[in-house]
Amino acid sequence: MNDRNYWRSQDTSRLIDDARHSGHELAIVLGERLEDLDVEAREELAEWQQKAEDLQIDCNQLDDKVYELRAEIEQLELMIAERDRLIEELKNV
Repeated sequence: MNDRNYWRSQDTSRLIDDARHSGHELAIVLGERLEDLDVEAREELAEWQQKAEDLQIDCNQLDDKVYELRAEIEQLELMIAERDRLIEELKNV
């Protein structure tokens, strides 16, 4: 018979499989519940991974918008500088 340290070192799928096929009613029920929890955890992980991917897409879109706005600001600053130069030139005429 294996001790706790052995069982702790096994992966979840192995524990589930061994518990469900152990012939011990308590182990079978615990294996079934563990399997349900494992499925739920994997589904939740997949949902969070999808959310993270969606957030990364949103972040990339925002980065693109920031780049566009910075380029527009630079263009407007050049236009303002040109306007100011023309005003000075007209004052001196």
